[in-house]
Amino acid sequence: MELSYKIFFIIPLQIIAMLAYFPIARKLKLYDVPNKRSSHKNITFRGGGVLIPISIIFYVVFYGFHHGFSIHYLLLGVMLVSIVSFYDDFKGSNPFFRLIIHFVSVGLIMMDINDDYKFSPFIIIIIAIIAVAAVNAFNFMDGINAITGLYVLVFFETVLCFHYKIEKIFEPNFIVVLIIAVLIFGFYNFRTKAILFAGDVGSVSLGLICVFYVLYLIMHTNNVIYLSMLAVYGVETGLTIFNRLIRGQNIFQAHRMHLFQDLVHATKLPHLAVSFLYALVQVIINIGMFYCIQKGFEGYLYLSYILILLIGLYIILKYKIFKHTEASNEKN
Repeated sequence: MELSYKIFFIIPLQIIAMLAYFPIARKLKLYDVPNKRSSHKNITFRGGGVLIPISIIFYVVFYGFHHGFSIHYLLLGVMLVSIVSFYDDFKGSNPFFRLIIHFVSVGLIMMDINDDYKFSPFIIIIIAIIAVAAVNAFNFMDGINAITGLYVLVFFETVLCFHYKIEKIFEPNFIVVLIIAVLIFGFYNFRTKAILFAGDVGSVSLGLICVFYVLYLIMHTNNVIYLSMLAVYGVETGLTIFNRLIRGQNIFQAHRMHLFQDLVHATKLPHLAVSFLYALVQVIINIGMFYCIQKGFEGYLYLSYILILLIGLYIILKYKIFKHTEASNEKN
């Protein structure tokens, strides 16, 4: 299925849904109040990522479920994590319960993929654990203005490039509806002083969708190179968690130890500049990925090369920021 005119009927509904969210958020007191761990200074609405599941509902209404590309369980999984995540944004929920829901949702998206690919129970468990970790990485990384929105825009554009340049296997209308939802949300978030944050409902639902596409591409092509589409988030989240574990910290508590937080607070770079930098790095990686695919290079070699480069860059920047902060403290 190629792009259709129905998208133009969905866009006004998405805009209305976003505008309608503000009085609801005000009534429910869905505010994000800054604290010492926050990367923002103003009280801001949260949960704006609810536009993602709402846009999916609009998509189903206009396009139905049958597309030749199975996403039935993906849609169900996204709706499930969205409901739980929105409740978490509203009142907070038990972390263990949230984790169970994440595993159930990952299991659902794997049912879409497993229609064609069969794995042993052990392999499925390993894939599920990695997938849940990746979904949560999106939640952990959603800490400054525009970072989640720009990052997923790069991801979705990459999926569309694969569809149109390499193999037409996806449903592009679904991806475009999501891109438009992110852009509408971005109007309120891609700012120096954000009006709206995505919240768990946005970051987790988007993370689940991105993980689905990566898993599908890996299984469909038998090539791990597509893991590089999440390399920037993956490396930073993994190294940050490792850093916190060796310090004996609770990795589920809010903190300011991510590299992007250091870049904002220690070096005083603007939120948008840091978010754009992260997206740009991922764009460069994705361009390299397509080049390797076209030239027939081994995917695992490119992925290894990218991971080594990103780990090295992370360590170098962390060290320079540490020295910068140490020198500033000595002067004071």
